[in-house]
Amino acid sequence: MGRRRAQAATTGHGRLRAATTGVLLPGVGFVLEVAMVASFLYWGLRQPGPWNLVAGLGIPAAVVLLWGIFMAPKSTRRLPDGVVARVSLGMFLLAGAALLSTGALAPGWTMLAVTAVWFAASRAWPGRS
Repeated sequence: MGRRRAQAATTGHGRLRAATTGVLLPGVGFVLEVAMVASFLYWGLRQPGPWNLVAGLGIPAAVVLLWGIFMAPKSTRRLPDGVVARVSLGMFLLAGAALLSTGALAPGWTMLAVTAVWFAASRAWPGRS
């Protein structure tokens, strides 16, 4: 028992790295994906009628469909990791800009800030999910 504990004991930095790459970064990435879809939904519904329903429901549906086909981790048609990283960054930033364009300043700036921090952190730690 003592030997296992000695092997399992890591420095604070090692535990932080394990938590960051194992749970925190993928969790924040998933929250960003959900927020992106919600942002496009909100933006679309705020457009002038009668196209607000088409944009509000169609754009998020298209984003979910294309994300699932080309960017989902278990997709058989997944794009290369570098392309997925750049496209996801662009989509998250576009979602933040969409929120800002509707006047939702606090959610828009939050989306942009979290995106920037998440992207920088996910590039800093290799072996991320």
